[in-house]
Amino acid sequence: MDQQISLCLGGELANLHGLGWIATDLNQLIELSDLLESGQHETARHFFGDSARPFNRYKRFAGTPRRRPSQLNLREDGSLELVISELGVAAAILVPLVQSAVVRHFNGADEPVGFQLVPKDPGLKRVMQAYDRGDFGEGSDGLNTLAFVLQELNYEVPYLLTSAPVIEHAVNRYARRIARTIRKSLQ
Repeated sequence: MDQQISLCLGGELANLHGLGWIATDLNQLIELSDLLESGQHETARHFFGDSARPFNRYKRFAGTPRRRPSQLNLREDGSLELVISELGVAAAILVPLVQSAVVRHFNGADEPVGFQLVPKDPGLKRVMQAYDRGDFGEGSDGLNTLAFVLQELNYEVPYLLTSAPVIEHAVNRYARRIARTIRKSLQ
């Protein structure tokens, strides 16, 4: 089933400069999800695992990058919304995991950050909201519980169990980098 995700940047973050950097990071996460869904776990580990160096925005992971339909909208409240379509279930899971980690970077901040990544699938959206609340635990245990819940809902997600360390590492690295981009955009 083709999934969609929506990235919303509000307030001071509603600019194309920050959106461009964040969209580049999201594209790399989508490439990781494609590798995981296609069973290329060793390639995913090579490019996104603990020993992956350099971890930069200019690295190409696939021979020919796949172009996905995307749409940029200006919403009534002045925020920017980027909708990316034709994604696999892995991308619709990994990208919100990064959003959760980015939000944790800004917990306790004086001003709420207008950064939101949401899957369009309502069932997946509810599960990811439960994960955000911490209902499934943290780290590997949280990913294992998330995988179990998604399997019970008939999503094929064996890579959440087999590649949990790679996913955790990539989520943490991209969340840290996106948080830095957001901080720079707010200055």
